[in-house]
Amino acid sequence: MSVFLSLFVNLLPLYALIGLGYFAGRVLKVDRQSLGTLAIYIFMPIVVFGFVADLEFKLSYIVLPIILYVSRVIVSLLFLMIGKRVFGDTQANLMALCAAMGNTMYFGLPLVVLLFPHELVPIYIFMALGGVVFEATVGYYIAARGNFDARTALMKILYFPSLYAIILGLCVNFSQIELPDVFWVYWTHFKGAYIVIGMMIIGTALANIKHFVIGRRFLYLVFLGKFFILPIIHFIFVLLDSLVLHWFDKEIYALLMIVSFVPPAANIATLAAQLNLQPEKAATTILIGTIFALFYIPLMVWLFNLGI
Repeated sequence: MSVFLSLFVNLLPLYALIGLGYFAGRVLKVDRQSLGTLAIYIFMPIVVFGFVADLEFKLSYIVLPIILYVSRVIVSLLFLMIGKRVFGDTQANLMALCAAMGNTMYFGLPLVVLLFPHELVPIYIFMALGGVVFEATVGYYIAARGNFDARTALMKILYFPSLYAIILGLCVNFSQIELPDVFWVYWTHFKGAYIVIGMMIIGTALANIKHFVIGRRFLYLVFLGKFFILPIIHFIFVLLDSLVLHWFDKEIYALLMIVSFVPPAANIATLAAQLNLQPEKAATTILIGTIFALFYIPLMVWLFNLGI
């Protein structure tokens, strides 16, 4: 239980950043869309590029982002299908995003820094690239498809910069190009700013909504996908690997489980605002999911004994 309480207390600063974002949006009139655009189009590509360029690869690591990508594709398509039957409108697209897209970077990165040794953080980042690629491809397509035709939705994916950051980072890594020290100095600043801005996006999104939109069926289904089915998929792979494949050790298993526990992604609020995909319901769902995660994550870490 001490693990639960310790993690609970250490998560509180992340929630303080959400409160700071709410203050910035409500009092200082900071625009959530501008803040989100900065995170998606400037900070995220630089942070992702640095981690990919610096990672020491093992061949087995290639499987990790694939697991994240495939698990999110499964959950998103499953809940898109369910949503079309239950709602029959753009709520289905939003529900698919909220059930599948986790806050792996803004929320998950500081969580992993808190729980794991430093040498495991780049592995987590590489693993999280599966979520980034999902967001940039299937996730963005599902969001855009809620209000655009297939061709327009596919064209919007091509403007998503993190895809190109990943490709460029891999090129630098495999070419063994040494980046200058000055890059890493500023990259560290960008990494910290990315986490701060990412958490503040949730607060600014809440500050700008006129009223909370809570749909019980919608929320139940999102929680079913995000906090139950997605972790089960990851746990099935952990069991398969521990009993049959033997590719990874318990530290990687812990990373796989942690990344499945994080709440719905803050970027959903930005995508919903950009694509007019019921942004008030998106922000409300992210808020409730993030509050729930304050108790859910320490409980899961304690139950699965994930502290390293």
